[in-house]
Amino acid sequence: QTVFSANFANGNFYPRLYSTFDYGFQLPLRHSSIWLRSAAGFSTGAVDDSFANYYFGAFGNNWVDYNPQRRFREVYAFPGVDIDQVGGRNFGKVTAEWTLPPVFFRRVGLPTCYASWAGATLFTGFLATNLDHAPERQELADVGAQLDVRFVVMSNMNFTLSFGYARAFQRHGSPADEWMVSLRIH
Repeated sequence: QTVFSANFANGNFYPRLYSTFDYGFQLPLRHSSIWLRSAAGFSTGAVDDSFANYYFGAFGNNWVDYNPQRRFREVYAFPGVDIDQVGGRNFGKVTAEWTLPPVFFRRVGLPTCYASWAGATLFTGFLATNLDHAPERQELADVGAQLDVRFVVMSNMNFTLSFGYARAFQRHGSPADEWMVSLRIH
């Protein structure tokens, strides 16, 4: 998928282009898969101009959310660092993800509120920004996991409770941790 967008701010025009490519395959374990997700992009403008930059960071989930629960898959997400902590005029990003087989429950909860399944995902990624400008280049790696538990309330309302943890490593910096808890209302 290729996406073109543009920002117009302070009398300046900032065209941006990024492209993604995902490839996955099923494992012999039932309902388990490996995914490789990649993205690359660039924009025009000065490296120190915040309107010209892409920004990355965090799982991307809200405390209470209606969006998909595995937001770490999005281009802008980079679990382990704060939201929008890493920026750059151009970038390259690669993520490897292992979706483990879900566990289906027969009797967890009450007839009016019960857990139907739980599934975990393990991931690791690499992000580099400002590839053409060495003094401003940032290179990071992360490793993390997310656990999602689906609840059914009153027979037809679905909720997904997600827990996540990630640790990010920077080339010239200290490691950083992020915890995530989110409730998705379907």
